[in-house]
Amino acid sequence: MTDPVPTVVFDFDLTLTRWDTADRFFRWLLKRQAWRLALVLLPLPALAPLLLIRGTRKWPVRYAVWVATLGRSHDDLRALAREHTDALFAIGPPVFLADGLAQLQHHLDQSDRVVIATGCLEVLARELLERAGYGHVPLVGSSLKPWLGGMVRHEHCFGANKPPMLSRLGFAPPWAIAYTDHQCDLPVLELSTQRFLVNPKPDAIRTVERALVQQPTVLQWR
Repeated sequence: MTDPVPTVVFDFDLTLTRWDTADRFFRWLLKRQAWRLALVLLPLPALAPLLLIRGTRKWPVRYAVWVATLGRSHDDLRALAREHTDALFAIGPPVFLADGLAQLQHHLDQSDRVVIATGCLEVLARELLERAGYGHVPLVGSSLKPWLGGMVRHEHCFGANKPPMLSRLGFAPPWAIAYTDHQCDLPVLELSTQRFLVNPKPDAIRTVERALVQQPTVLQWR
């Protein structure tokens, strides 16, 4: 009996990429039109305290996403993600970590089952991967839904949501290998045989090491 093909799960932002791609995208959307930026900045004094607390930080962020998507459809968002990607690849700096793409390619060359699971908006992550030559790699990401003229979170591929969303795509745990930069992916790391932390912050290392019996391997990718 042959061994099953190993399944390898990659996080996306700050694991394969150099920055939080969704954050950069929505900031770009807001800055394109002054009225959208004003709608975010005017209530900022009242919203700022919410940004200081982990449990309430999501509400100002969701408000900003709603403003950035006011009057826009899913087709509009897809076209804007493509325009944003074109601009990023035209002017630099590189979106992706070279070491991350090399490791991704290594697993593909080994014929491993590779999947990317990301909190990033799926249409944006897909556009970025397409431009890097990895549009064929299976991807599960976050999505938005219409609400009061704008868009709000529908499914967020983050934390404890990742395992069931991966399972729906046909990549059920346990997984052979997982790569991530952040402790929010503990639900994925706990269900993986080999765990790798990529360019992690000290808090991520401490949190993951406390939670896992088998310690992760820390990687420094450029």
